[in-house]
Amino acid sequence: MRVLLAAIFVYGAMLGAIGWLSSAYGEGRWPAWTTALAPLVVVAALVSAAVLFNRSGFRPRFRRISPDQRVAELEAKGLLLRQSFQARRAFAVEAYEDEGPHYLIELTDGGPADGRVLYLNGQYLHDHEPITDDPSMNQSRTFPCTEFEVLRHRKAGCVLQIRCGGTMIEPELIASRRIWEESRIERHEDGDLIADKTYDTLKREWTSRGVAAS
Repeated sequence: MRVLLAAIFVYGAMLGAIGWLSSAYGEGRWPAWTTALAPLVVVAALVSAAVLFNRSGFRPRFRRISPDQRVAELEAKGLLLRQSFQARRAFAVEAYEDEGPHYLIELTDGGPADGRVLYLNGQYLHDHEPITDDPSMNQSRTFPCTEFEVLRHRKAGCVLQIRCGGTMIEPELIASRRIWEESRIERHEDGDLIADKTYDTLKREWTSRGVAAS
C-alpha cells in the first residue's frame, strides 16, 4: 500500500507541475528554464515520497554519523557481533583487483581457536596499512597486532571496525597475487577460521609462486 501511495504521490506531483505551467503560459512559448523543471520535480517528489511513505525505522538517513555512533546503534539493536582474537604471527597476500588486502593470521589464545589461522580480506583493511608517500596522510602500520577485536554486522557479516591492541605484528612476507591465477589453493571467505592446515603449511602454499616485490 505504501508503494502505491508513493507512486500516486510522484505521479500527482508531475501532473501538478504540468498543470501549473499550462495555466501560467497557456499555448504560448514556454521559457527555456521549464525544460529543467520536470526532472527536478521528479527528484523532489521521489525524495519526499521516500520520507513520507516509509516507516520511521526505514527512512533514509540524511545525517552523517561517526563509525563509533554506527557501532553503538547496531549494538543497541542486537546487530553487532564482537570477535576477540590473540595472534602470534601473520603473512599477507597482495591485494587482488579491488578486493583489498589479504591476511592469514596464526591465533594463540589458549582456547578452541588456538593454533588455527584466521583469514581476513576486505577494503576495510586499507585503514590499517602504512602510508609513506603522502605527507598529509602518512601513518604507520597498525594491523596485524597481537590483540584485536573485529566488529561485524551480525546479519550482513561485513566488518565495521577492527580495534587494535597489544603490539603491532609486521607481516612475515607478502605473497604474490599470481597465486590467484589458476590456483589450486582453496579460496576462503573473510573471517574464516582455518583448522585443517597449519600456518606454516598455508604459508608454503601461498608463496609457491613467489613473494611480491617490495
